[in-house]
Amino acid sequence: MKTYLKTNRPKISLILISILFISNILFSLIPELREMALLYPSNLSEPLNWYRLITYPLYVGGLSTWIQNSLVIILTGFIIENKVKKKDLIGLILLSTIIGGLVCIIFNQGEEYNIPIATPTMITWGYWSATIIIGLKYWRTLNLFEKIVMILCFLSISSIGNDNIGFLLGQVSVIITVAILTMVKYRKASSPPINQIPEL
Repeated sequence: MKTYLKTNRPKISLILISILFISNILFSLIPELREMALLYPSNLSEPLNWYRLITYPLYVGGLSTWIQNSLVIILTGFIIENKVKKKDLIGLILLSTIIGGLVCIIFNQGEEYNIPIATPTMITWGYWSATIIIGLKYWRTLNLFEKIVMILCFLSISSIGNDNIGFLLGQVSVIITVAILTMVKYRKASSPPINQIPEL
């Protein structure tokens, strides 16, 4: 198990959670920087603020939120980083961020208080969705650790939800979009995974 964890370390996922950790500290120390990253529904009509569709996940919202998101990203990263191309994973991160944020602010246009969006949750759901599709496709070649992660992914379906309808629709949009694109990209059942991982 120790050898597996060391040799199959999800590097992109580790870089991602490191960036989120650093940004969490920076935003705590410099509130002005945080304010520049948040995504508001009103930003939809402000093209100069559309960069916020990429920056809003950088505001994590505290250590406990960072730990929760990091656990999902790392665990699912062990499956998808060894089965998909690096550029596809980076694309998944960006797509999840943009689709989730855009849907959220579109459906929150009528909100009276212009509540900002700030969380890496959309990325987490993108990882989750891709892991389900890839994991089911390569189920027979997954090792015990990866199968346990898959079971945890299925159990986490109950945590999809939010009182904010725009945020909820953003989550659902990310899950569906990433699932469809992953199925289309990796539809050939006969194609082997990028890195075949031996059973534990």
